[in-house]
Amino acid sequence: MKSLLNLFISFMIIGIGAYGGGLVTIPLIQHEIVTKNHWLAFDEIAEIFAIAQMTPGPIAVNTATFTGFRLSGILGAVVATSAVILPSILILLLVTALINRFKGNKYLRRFRHGIQLGVLSLIFFAVWTYGSGVIKGWIDLGIAMVAFVLLVVFERKLHPIIVILSCGVLGIIIF
Repeated sequence: MKSLLNLFISFMIIGIGAYGGGLVTIPLIQHEIVTKNHWLAFDEIAEIFAIAQMTPGPIAVNTATFTGFRLSGILGAVVATSAVILPSILILLLVTALINRFKGNKYLRRFRHGIQLGVLSLIFFAVWTYGSGVIKGWIDLGIAMVAFVLLVVFERKLHPIIVILSCGVLGIIIF
């Protein structure tokens, strides 16, 4: 059983850095769980990411629940999930109290813009690290690129679930 305190601290750090949502948390989770603590291998965390994205709810919460459970059972799932959502709850309470007070502050707007650029870099990093672990050859790259193009071209007309399921069917057929 992994130390519940270490599990709590790691997912608290992930929760603090999760500004920007889902994909931003992928490199944070990978760093804390795979690189820093060596709790799971890259293949295991990639599998958890896939499951977390297929289930309803935020990827950070789903990944925390799955990882916590895998490491320390039900108690680990509760600890990891609580830790990853705690920063958001605290930030929302703080922001709610201050939002009207600093609403038009130009430095706050500039800061938020800078953070958004940092978040974008984390999304690119998530694509790179996850993609390099999943794409094993030209066929994989081709399927991923076609799916991406379809999502961009038919952004409002094509539901992402259809693309995911279609790729799954292609996987059954091709692989």
